[in-house]
Amino acid sequence: MDSSAYNSKYRFMSDILKTLHLTMDTFIYNLAHHTPYEMLLYRWINKLYTKGISSEEAIQLIYKARNILLLNPKNGLCTPPEPIDTPS
Repeated sequence: MDSSAYNSKYRFMSDILKTLHLTMDTFIYNLAHHTPYEMLLYRWINKLYTKGISSEEAIQLIYKARNILLLNPKNGLCTPPEPIDTPS
């Protein structure tokens, strides 16, 4: 990968992370420690960069994907807790 392609990908990722209020240092640290959110976000960023999507459009797509992931009652992360059975 030549330096201009590296700089372009770095700028793409940096723009997205800034918009999501994440610092590059914290993001890379969490990514290196296999934090699920950062790993998912990294895959999304790479896929969108490879497809040639602009950073503005990528940000909107990531917002939509996060909302679907977080708010989907079946497979999402914000499902209501199971009721606790109390002894009678």
